[in-house]
Amino acid sequence: MKTCLLIASLLSAQMVFAQLRLPSFISDGMVIQQNKVNRIWGWAKAEQLVTVGFSGKKYSAFADSRGKWEVFLEPSKAGNAGAMTVAAGENVLEVKNILAGEVWVCSGQSNMEWSMVMVGDPYKEEMQSANNDNIRYLVVKRTIANTPQEDVTLEKPWSPITPATIGDCSAVAYWYAKALHQNLKVPIGLVVTSWGGSFSQSWTSFEGLYDFPNYTTPYIEKVKPLDLSTIDQHRQAVKEKYLQSIRDKSAFLKEAATSGYDDSKWNEMSLPKEWEAQGYPTLDGMVVYRIPFDVAEADAGKEAVLNLPAVDDMDSTYINGTFIGTTNQWNALRTYSIPPGVLKSGKNILVILVQDDGGGGGLSPAEEKYNVVVNSKVIPLAGKAKYSIVAVLEDITGGFGAIDRQPAVVFNAMIAPLLPLSIRGVIWYQGESNAGNGYEYRTLFPALIKDWRNRWGQGEFPFLFVQLASFGAIDTVPSQSNWAELREAQTQTLSLPNTAMAVTVDIGDSANVHPQKKKEVGDRLAAGAMKIVYGEPNRVSSGPQLKNYTVRGHQVIITFSNAEHGLRVKGKRLKHFAIAGADKRFVWADAVVKGNQIVVSSKQVQKPVAVRYAWADSPMEANLFNRDGFPAIPFRTDDWK
Repeated sequence: MKTCLLIASLLSAQMVFAQLRLPSFISDGMVIQQNKVNRIWGWAKAEQLVTVGFSGKKYSAFADSRGKWEVFLEPSKAGNAGAMTVAAGENVLEVKNILAGEVWVCSGQSNMEWSMVMVGDPYKEEMQSANNDNIRYLVVKRTIANTPQEDVTLEKPWSPITPATIGDCSAVAYWYAKALHQNLKVPIGLVVTSWGGSFSQSWTSFEGLYDFPNYTTPYIEKVKPLDLSTIDQHRQAVKEKYLQSIRDKSAFLKEAATSGYDDSKWNEMSLPKEWEAQGYPTLDGMVVYRIPFDVAEADAGKEAVLNLPAVDDMDSTYINGTFIGTTNQWNALRTYSIPPGVLKSGKNILVILVQDDGGGGGLSPAEEKYNVVVNSKVIPLAGKAKYSIVAVLEDITGGFGAIDRQPAVVFNAMIAPLLPLSIRGVIWYQGESNAGNGYEYRTLFPALIKDWRNRWGQGEFPFLFVQLASFGAIDTVPSQSNWAELREAQTQTLSLPNTAMAVTVDIGDSANVHPQKKKEVGDRLAAGAMKIVYGEPNRVSSGPQLKNYTVRGHQVIITFSNAEHGLRVKGKRLKHFAIAGADKRFVWADAVVKGNQIVVSSKQVQKPVAVRYAWADSPMEANLFNRDGFPAIPFRTDDWK
């Protein structure tokens, strides 16, 4: 029986390969890379002769024993490249309406994935009027694999920019392409392959993770043996078990929502903050929080408003046992009305049931969005909360987290099939998911870039990336910051050749990990491309960057590169500089511009040792720019942990 099944399987595979076929993205409307040899490949009957006709020339190749074949087209100039025919025996395929131009791979996590329609109102006019056949894009469908694949599934095939199609295009990628097209006057092709919440290690090949046994070992032991063909059925069974567990605890949840419930034996967690940063890095499931707060006697019984930061994924919220509201949108702020008669004098209890079915879980760290407002009085809620884990959504990797977050699995499915494609370069927006381990990112991110360059086989192609925007609680005093450490790792990656970075701390959103200002991001990436790729080496394409510093008495003198035309302060005075002595205790500093230098000091630090700038999760007030309009790159002069 096994022999029969094997023979049937082999015959089926041969039938597939016998059909002349091209990769999904070699299709009508595609953009090929100008001024480069372009590889065209596909599948046919084993050892069959395949002929490709393009631009008045013919190219031939024999399929190998597996049916794989490839030819190499001579370089094309920018513009309309016409059609291409592919013939094998009786089978003929035609790829119509091909353009030659600049092809860019657009990858990363949700801030690259975020489409124009998801950004919404800020670009409403652009979405109604945009019409440019010389900007085309495709979107790769989210897919995972535990071995490198030969083709991708497309969410969206090659499409020109029109009011009907622009909504599905990555917003960052669109604005990047628009800026490039305005400068270069050639077609721009965007290959959007991104996944919200993804990790850098998931985008790196197994071989590229050689120096990271913490990833290669679980890949070998937990990921490689999985049968991903049955993954959906497995996930469904696991989820049903999880939902049944929640149903079984309905009585407990109802009791826990009341003000009189005894939570004295529960553990404590800080809110607002995601639970991944508080000892549960792989937890998906339901957690119930109980948060006490006091109300003055004069405000008892009054109508009020409850403000919550974004809750990942879904919340059901109660005060003193009264249901207040629910929202099933992981990135949305919550504003709930508290009816008259709910608040009482003295101690009140806020109960939040958080259900997270994948990715980050808990409350976004935005303290200013976490309060009760009654009679114009703001009652802050940030602090300790009691919590209980109600139900756990079991992962299928034996405790290593969701399968789509495992090492190499996204690379295998969403990058490996693209590797034969000729490209100009990559734009990348990722890092939020790795922000808990900035020191590792110092080597992990460069490893990804080197891995892609090695595997693409097109030299050290340009790799342009976005530094993390501001997000999270706004610090009132200088503090340690995981996001600042991740930004530092990104800055250090500029040591690799043909790289550029778009700084975005000034255009973030403390309450939303997906800031709306995507045009600025695309424009800044395009400025980097014009400098390092398209022949404008003297162009200023980024903001002031720490060059050196000198301690003179009680002052620290900072000198910057990328400030040839001068420094600029947006506002009345410089903000977000901090200074410390040998005790490593940072305080906010006075900072003034003198020529092309910044002089930093504080009456509290007579013998300064170190200075930091914009060193925070959400340095929204950082306001140092160069006169070319680019924000300064966050930095520190110390290496203290």
